[in-house]
Amino acid sequence: MRKETDSNSAAKHAAATISAAHLLHPAMHFDHPRDVLMADNISKDEKRAILASWASDVCAIESMPAWRRYPGTERIVSYDEVLATLKALDGDDQNTSAQKQTASVNDSQSRRRRSLSHRSGGFGLCSYWKRGLRQPFEI
Repeated sequence: MRKETDSNSAAKHAAATISAAHLLHPAMHFDHPRDVLMADNISKDEKRAILASWASDVCAIESMPAWRRYPGTERIVSYDEVLATLKALDGDDQNTSAQKQTASVNDSQSRRRRSLSHRSGGFGLCSYWKRGLRQPFEI
């Protein structure tokens, strides 16, 4: 029974090491950011972390042209390519969150209008009165 526990922990440790290596040096494990997007065995959050790490590395070495290419890789990946891949990853989530955000903004604005008119008693600088706008300071 102890041997099974040791082998399970070793497998978990190996998986954690691979994940850490992917985060620390994504260009060593993937040829292009699109490869990260296409990987089926990586969760969406892990893909986001790997791509963010890649973007960070690209920005850190952007001013040093000789350092842009990772040792052992064949091509240079630009920051724009990494960001485009991140946008593709977040494309589905962005549409639904934009709709939710618009609904919440409209809802909060209508609540704010109602609370302001109740608080001021309808005598604001430009308050509604008999289906029209009352002129400022008109009583």
